[in-house]
Amino acid sequence: MSYTIKIERLDSDLAKNLYWYLKNLTKSKEYDFLQIIEESEDATLTEEQKIELDFRYQHFMKNKEDFEDWDDLKQKHMKK
Repeated sequence: MSYTIKIERLDSDLAKNLYWYLKNLTKSKEYDFLQIIEESEDATLTEEQKIELDFRYQHFMKNKEDFEDWDDLKQKHMKK
């Protein structure tokens, strides 16, 4: 399982300190499980990604009955 922690603004000292603390932990061998992945706010999809997403959407729309509802799947796996 993985978790996402977002620090959306680094304009406060508290947010900056938390970011640098976590960043420093990633450099330690004890915390080799920790990663910081910076996401660009203006990230755009490439043309290939758009084509792939369109393909997947069309496939889903044609084959809806082959897929389980997300809420049903979640409930089934949360019970385990």
